[in-house]
Amino acid sequence: MRQLKIAWLFPDTLYLHGERGNILALQRIAAQKGLETFIERIDFETMEFRPLGYDIIFCPPGEIVSLPTVLEYLKPLKAEFEEFVRGGKILIATGTSIALWCSKVERTDGSCFEGMGLVDAVARENSAVYGDDLYFRCEYGGKQLEIIGNQIQMADFLSDSETSFGQLIYGYGNTGGDRHEGFLKENSIFTNTLGPMLVTNPWLTEQIIDTAAKSAGLLPSEETLDVSLETESFEAKKRFIQTKETRLTNCK
Repeated sequence: MRQLKIAWLFPDTLYLHGERGNILALQRIAAQKGLETFIERIDFETMEFRPLGYDIIFCPPGEIVSLPTVLEYLKPLKAEFEEFVRGGKILIATGTSIALWCSKVERTDGSCFEGMGLVDAVARENSAVYGDDLYFRCEYGGKQLEIIGNQIQMADFLSDSETSFGQLIYGYGNTGGDRHEGFLKENSIFTNTLGPMLVTNPWLTEQIIDTAAKSAGLLPSEETLDVSLETESFEAKKRFIQTKETRLTNCK
């Protein structure tokens, strides 16, 4: 049986915010859709990593100071990553690791370094860390979705040309100055959303699995998933966010 192959990039280096939960969510939803998964941890000792050999690549967030070391490993594979994204396969980068895929990363000390350049954007490190809920609408896999997570923002992501992943209802997003959340390149997602996002928003996870399966020539089950618990949690969080918005409005 053909498996969905998932690469998990540098889990011992890019390890912030419990984002390994996204890997578990992909595995769980795939199983509910009748699909087997093969998950491989990619680290600095992995000798024969070929991005095109995978259906999904997950890149969790890490400290900005560690990104140049990761880039030394990834940059020789830039052309293959570009083909991976251009061909409709799925790269998911969350939090600070968006910076890995940007054109340039600017540090608060005035230094900078080049990223992979898959996203035409500049990552600009912030002098302070911002944290709050994040609530937005997006379209993925042909479906309109609402997503709630949280955001621990160590850098802003500035672009004049890229398509945003979502439009903010509440939260900071890419810069705190507009309504854009993350970036979408073909089927690849670069998002500020933590949570882990794919645990708390299984409707997005299902769309990712269905999209990856279609690209791989697999047929996922069309049985409706039971996401009643996650839906109840989502509605509770939405009510809480709306309460915060009301409090903020009353304080103005």
